[in-house]
Amino acid sequence: MRIAIVHSFYSSDQPSGENTVVESQSAALRRAGHEVRLVARHTDVESKKPLYKARALLSAANIAGPEPEAALDEFQPDVVHTHNLFPNWGTRWLDKWGGKTVSTLHNYRTICASGILWRDGHECTECVTGSSIRAIHHRCYRDSTIASVPLAWATRSHGSEAPTLSKSRSLIVLNAKALETYRALLPTADLNLIPNFAEPTPAVTPTESDEWIYVGRLVPEKGLSWLLEHWPRDRRLVIVGAGELERDVAQAADREPRRFRFRGRLTPEETRQAIANAKGLLLPSLWAEGIPTVALEALQCGTPVLVSDRCASARELTAGGAGLIFSLDAGPDNLSNAISAIDADQGIRARASLAYRDRYSEAAWVSRVENVYTRIMSQTLAAGDPSQ
Repeated sequence: MRIAIVHSFYSSDQPSGENTVVESQSAALRRAGHEVRLVARHTDVESKKPLYKARALLSAANIAGPEPEAALDEFQPDVVHTHNLFPNWGTRWLDKWGGKTVSTLHNYRTICASGILWRDGHECTECVTGSSIRAIHHRCYRDSTIASVPLAWATRSHGSEAPTLSKSRSLIVLNAKALETYRALLPTADLNLIPNFAEPTPAVTPTESDEWIYVGRLVPEKGLSWLLEHWPRDRRLVIVGAGELERDVAQAADREPRRFRFRGRLTPEETRQAIANAKGLLLPSLWAEGIPTVALEALQCGTPVLVSDRCASARELTAGGAGLIFSLDAGPDNLSNAISAIDADQGIRARASLAYRDRYSEAAWVSRVENVYTRIMSQTLAAGDPSQ
């Protein structure tokens, strides 16, 4: 198949798992024998151009913006796979190419200005159940009224005006929570539950350690402040990442070096080795997070995951005994008990590896997404090629 992948890469100042996913999936499709062209724009490049903020606002509102149409016309793909169009791609091209398009919904950007259905420390669905004007009132995007306006417009009418949702032939979601949310809004849409995979890497040899690990952005919605407060005093947690809570994490590590160790941002190779060494990976998300790539990397290493009950993929990630779920509202004893249970389970690392192989490996993902691509091609042929 000829597959075009359209993506707007997030800034390197704010590392995103989506960027990694797009590169990994492109490489996986090439290894599977497909001809793949990545049609991309990069915020690092675009943001240096004149009037970038104004252009990005128009793109975010689905009013105007750069279109990948010329590249698609030249390549003539059988299938177009979009990931993130925000904020560097327009959406008018979907009028022509939507019939050949499958869009992966990595977050809730099409129905929520913040993209995560989370605000001020709690889940928020005001724009889904009511009017998106609430996003302006709450300044949901970057705590700015002005910046929230185009996203409130783009998510109006519960996402029914979002071209990604209304014009794509097929949609991919990453977990059961997202499937339920979008199914309620789009009862006739072709929705497919296909979790991401962790890219295969050279095997790492774990070094026996009693340390646990957190890897990710150091931001409030990831649960870092909760973790710093509730982490057991008789255990040590390694924290890897960067973000707005970096100072809080560094100060905690300075005050209690036996409880916390802060390693900042590591290379991918260093990160994978640190995950493999750990007793388990912590995912203390406060919001309904999808399938964090770092969790899949942990399972690939045979490192069990300990996931908060608010993470949308908690059940999927821990299915088959690959980890445990803990409650953010049940107090520190609940977390401590879950840690002790994983420590005492001698077979859990083997089950984590098995979960990766069966559900989150490259082979599993390729098989599932090829089924979607084949269906799109069949439907396109039956309806007549809308891109010609």
